[in-house]
Amino acid sequence: MNSRKYILHSFNCLNEPTANRLHNMGLCEGCPIKVIRRYPFHGPVIIENNNQRIGIRYHDFAALTEVEV
Repeated sequence: MNSRKYILHSFNCLNEPTANRLHNMGLCEGCPIKVIRRYPFHGPVIIENNNQRIGIRYHDFAALTEVEV
């Protein structure tokens, strides 16, 4: 699978506990991430940032990202 790069945007679209959890794992607005795996039927998305892999819900991923140019 070809990994695609994305940039994380505003965390305002997430509920506060989820945004805090992602922030505590080292993710922040403007961070570049790489998608490692997307599961079918809008399942979880595995992302990588600073050699750390994190699984997040598809809905949260879609709300946070925009394709890097």
